[in-house]
Amino acid sequence: MRQQADTPWRRYRIRHHTEYCYAYSVSSAHHRAHLTPIDRLNQRVVDAAFTVNHPLAAQMTGTDFFGNGYRDFAIHTPHRLLSVGVALTVDVRMPAWPETTMAWSGQGLARRFFEPGDQAGTEFAMTCAPFLTDSPMIPLLAEAGAWARAQMPGHGQPLHEQLRALTRAIHETFMFDPESTAVGTPLLEVLEHRRGVCQDFAQIMIAGLRSMGIPARYVSGYILTNPPPGQPRLIGADATHAWVEAWCPGYGWLGLDPTNGKAVTDEFVTLAVGRDYADVIPLRGVVMGGGEHALEVSVTMMPEDELGLAGGESDQSHAQFWQAVDAAAESVATHDRGDATGGARKDQVTGRERKEVR
Repeated sequence: MRQQADTPWRRYRIRHHTEYCYAYSVSSAHHRAHLTPIDRLNQRVVDAAFTVNHPLAAQMTGTDFFGNGYRDFAIHTPHRLLSVGVALTVDVRMPAWPETTMAWSGQGLARRFFEPGDQAGTEFAMTCAPFLTDSPMIPLLAEAGAWARAQMPGHGQPLHEQLRALTRAIHETFMFDPESTAVGTPLLEVLEHRRGVCQDFAQIMIAGLRSMGIPARYVSGYILTNPPPGQPRLIGADATHAWVEAWCPGYGWLGLDPTNGKAVTDEFVTLAVGRDYADVIPLRGVVMGGGEHALEVSVTMMPEDELGLAGGESDQSHAQFWQAVDAAAESVATHDRGDATGGARKDQVTGRERKEVR
C-alpha cells in the first residue's frame, strides 16, 4: 500500500471508561482488554494509560494472533464495582485511496496452489487465509454472498470501486436500530430484517465478501462524531465503532465503513482487527460470583486542536481536560448504577457494548 510522505497527521485525545456494577460480590475475576491500540500504517500511538479501580493480582501484556495488543489482568479482591479506564493520544493520517486496482468480474481471489517462490502468493496466504473462511460469529452465508454480489457492478470494473458500491448499498438498505439485535442475533436474521447496528453491518459485509472469495476482516475502534453546528462536543457521548477491511491485490487492506457508507478516513482510530467481533471484544472476562450485572460505557474522542493543546499548553491544561472527562463519566455511571440487576444489555464474556455510533 502506498502512502504519501507529506500526508498530515491528526492527533486525537481519547478516553474510554467501562464500569460493571454487580448485584453480589465478585470474589475473583480474570479479564482480557483490547483497549490499547498499536502503531499501524496510518496510525501511531503517542501515549496510552490503563487504569483499574482495584489492586491487580497479576497482569501481562502481549500480542495476539492477529497482531493486536492486549492486556490480561486478574483481581482477587472482593468487589461489586469494576471500573476500567484508558486514556489515549493517537495520531492518524488519511489513508491513500487507490487510483486503480485489479478488474473484478466475480472471481474469488484465493488460489489453491502457488509456487514456493511466488512472493505475492505467499503474502496472500499468510495475510489473508484466516479471513477467507467462516468464523465463530460470521458463517459463510450463501444468501449474504448473493445479496452482496448483486450490489457490486461486476463487468471487470476496478475492485476498490465495487467494494465502495457495496459499502454504500449496505448504508442505504439497512436501518440503524440499536433495539433490533443482540450479540447473538444470527446474521441471516439481520439480512432478512435489514436492521441492526455497526457490528451487524460490518459482519454482514464480511460474510458477503468471504462468500465471494474476497478476504475481509472485522475492525474495532473509534470514529470521530461531530455535534450539530453551533453545539459543543458532548463529553462521554461517543462510543466504540466497527467497520471492515477488505483485501485488494496490489494495494492491501482497504478500510470501509458500511454503517456510514464511506471509506475509512483520518477520523477513524483502530483498536483491534480480527475475524469477527469475538476476536476483538474491548473488555471480556470470567468472574466468580457477581450474579446480575449492569454495564455503563463512556467514550470521549476529541481532536487535539479543539483542546488548544497543539501549541504546547501546559500539562496542567491536559490534566484539567481529563478531570472533566472523568467527572462526566462518573456522573453518567452514578445515574445508572442504582439497580445492579436492572437488565444489563451485555454478557460479560461474549457481549457487546450496546452504545454504538453511526
